Amino acid sequence: MARDRLLTAADVAERLSVPVSWVREHTRSGRIPHIQLGHYVRYREETIVGWVAEQEAAAFRRHHPRIST
Repeated sequence: MARDRLLTAADVAERLSVPVSWVREHTRSGRIPHIQLGHYVRYREETIVGWVAEQEAAAFRRHHPRIST
């Protein structure tokens, strides 16, 4: 069950090496996937890992566009 533990904004901030305020701001704007539990907000670790991978892939595509032949 510990593996399924939901993360707090502080947990996510630590894993991403960003301030907690950045996590909260991106959560409020809907840019980070999260779970709303009443007035609590939590994050699933595997979802955050997938989201980071998507961000990385999108950045790569922006900086390395395909060359058409």
